[in-house]
Amino acid sequence: MRRLIVLLALGVLGCAAPDVRPPDALQLASRAEMSRFQLEGRLQVRDGERTAAVGVDWQHEVGHDDWLFTGPLGQGLARIEADAAGARMTLADGQRVEAASAAELAETALGVNAPFAQLPLWITARLRDGAEVRELDPVGRLRRVVDQGWTIDYIEYAGSGPADLPRKIDVQRGDTRLRLIVDAWNP
Repeated sequence: MRRLIVLLALGVLGCAAPDVRPPDALQLASRAEMSRFQLEGRLQVRDGERTAAVGVDWQHEVGHDDWLFTGPLGQGLARIEADAAGARMTLADGQRVEAASAAELAETALGVNAPFAQLPLWITARLRDGAEVRELDPVGRLRRVVDQGWTIDYIEYAGSGPADLPRKIDVQRGDTRLRLIVDAWNP
């Protein structure tokens, strides 16, 4: 009888569902930076008591970024262009401001010290060396990452596949929070 119980137990274990593991997030997320993409969306920035909400049209190529920030009715508020030579911002009234980086200009335009240098990786769910994966979704995509003190939460993806790009992202550190909602991707 005991032998029969052991055989039944082994049979049941043999029929158990195999351990299904999602794809390795590091394999998915450490893909090379996308050499170019364009997105249209909305950006909400909060830093303590200050809050700003703008539309954003972002064109990215390795070594060059172009952000157009628009108001609620679609009128241009500011354009920031950044490359190896520095960053330039043109305001709606035509005033031009230059700085060493897009982050410096964004602080002027949005009132927030934002991690612009990392955004091309973060927005496309890629990882920089040293970033810590804290959580994955059921498909194996990034859900929460900590990088240089910033917490990046991937709230929603554009589709259900493992290679789909993020649609809604929260980036925060201390009182600073950026929420980007991507309405359209053109990778």
